[in-house]
Amino acid sequence: MKIAEIVSKMTASEMGGWAVVLLILLLSLIEISPLKLNPWEKILGWIGKKMNGETEKRLKAVEKQITDMWINQHRQCILTFARECRADIQHSSDEWSNVLTVAADYESYCEKNGVTNGVVRADTEYVRQLYQELSRDHRI
Repeated sequence: MKIAEIVSKMTASEMGGWAVVLLILLLSLIEISPLKLNPWEKILGWIGKKMNGETEKRLKAVEKQITDMWINQHRQCILTFARECRADIQHSSDEWSNVLTVAADYESYCEKNGVTNGVVRADTEYVRQLYQELSRDHRI
């Protein structure tokens, strides 16, 4: 029997089944070939994005909330510490170390993300100058 005769005797569902099998074989061969094409990755990636779209949106919202909380915590730490220094409240060397680390982290974040905040910057400079002064006088 010739292929044309076999195909002519097939029903539409049989033809569809064979078409799917041939498509799967073709996609698998492409995946194995040295061309580095991976159609399965693209197909499954597309399906995954469709299925997880809402979850990704919620995850991005949570990430933004966490980032905002991180920013606010660092700002408050610097501002509170500077206010306490102006009120002549004494701090331990660990507290100084912590606030200087927080200030450095906050400044790094601001540089990377183009954030400006003059009040925090001014208080950071004040805290660093005071630290230098107290260190020179051996009061820390």
